[in-house]
Amino acid sequence: MIFILVIIFIVLMIVGMPISFALGVATLGAVVLLGYDPVVFFHRMLNSISSFSLIAVPLYVLAGNLCSETGITKRLVKMCTSFVGHIPGGTGLVNVLASIFFGGISGSAVADTSAIGGMLIPVMEEEGYDKEFAGGITMASSTIGILIPPSIPQCLYGVCTGVSIGAMFMAGVIPGVLVGLFQMALCFIISRRRGYPCHKKATVKERLYAMKEAVWALGMPLIILVGCGAGVVTASEAGVIAVVYSILIGVFIYKELDIRKLPTLFINSIVTASVALYIVGIASVVSWVINVENIPQQMIYFLNHSVNNQVLILLIVNLILFLCGCFMDLVPIMLLFAPIFLPVVQECGISAIQFGIIMSINLGIGLLTPPVGNCLFIASGIAETSTAKLFKASLPFVCCNVFCLLLVHIVPSLTTFLPTIFGY
Repeated sequence: MIFILVIIFIVLMIVGMPISFALGVATLGAVVLLGYDPVVFFHRMLNSISSFSLIAVPLYVLAGNLCSETGITKRLVKMCTSFVGHIPGGTGLVNVLASIFFGGISGSAVADTSAIGGMLIPVMEEEGYDKEFAGGITMASSTIGILIPPSIPQCLYGVCTGVSIGAMFMAGVIPGVLVGLFQMALCFIISRRRGYPCHKKATVKERLYAMKEAVWALGMPLIILVGCGAGVVTASEAGVIAVVYSILIGVFIYKELDIRKLPTLFINSIVTASVALYIVGIASVVSWVINVENIPQQMIYFLNHSVNNQVLILLIVNLILFLCGCFMDLVPIMLLFAPIFLPVVQECGISAIQFGIIMSINLGIGLLTPPVGNCLFIASGIAETSTAKLFKASLPFVCCNVFCLLLVHIVPSLTTFLPTIFGY
């Protein structure tokens, strides 16, 4: 049955049907072929998205969209510039550091690429950076946004696996910071060799002023991190706080948010989130079909008896995820493969929390690779260069992600330390 589903899915994509619709039609066909009433398809789809936890998705999408309109992104960039702008490759370092802070607000790599890239790529080009380098470091650092809490993919992983979303948020902090530090170190080395410029070193007074300007912007990721980590609020409640906080800051503190733009922001956020939730609904039915067919159990049996090597099994799982990430968006892959592969990797000693971060890092790399990497195409449009040149320029920074992926496999405490500290 799964084989038939896959064939239908591939054929529909070949003829040009969007991935989400192709997956829906193939799944509906599988439900009917299994002998169930088509109503089961719609019933399970609607039930899966009628979840309080999933309210977090549109809320974080809206919070990310509000950042650019409220002046939050601009002030975060200025603060980062005052601290690291004087180092060789300063604006590149600012790019990565800003992604770390912005990731604590939007939870989306695509939003990060658009917001930070739209602001910094033109500036880096004016300062003398190669536009491929500017676009490459922007899109590579944007993947930090799906590791640093809040993270939309981690919300979805928690929903489809039953793992605490708060635990997933805490688990992503250390790997996210590590990716950022490795990318900053590499940016410094490359910039020094190529002679890229740096800014004049900011005075203590200038740094304090930049921090004062950004203090309200820094409050949002802090509220989300501490609130979810301490169990004071759920991920969805933190999303409500983030949206209200953004609007209040934009209207009364920074005074840059035009109230008349709110309806447009709401509509755009609803459209973006509705696509993600539609895929969640479809993927939940696919997961049900997979469980009805006992695919996870069959895969565990096959790998244990045919491969019988834990390292090789993990390598196969990661390779499948990477290859799928090259051709599909992150969200459907996360929802489709998390329930299948989680029992497999748990047999290899990988915890559910650890595997969630492994999937996030791995699939984040897929956002940077052709032929369908969303961040790659957004950065290419902003930098006005070809995707091939941009991907080549980003490879050194992508290697930082790959190295962190390896570290997370080898050192489980990188993902389990903070969740344990906070009682998860």
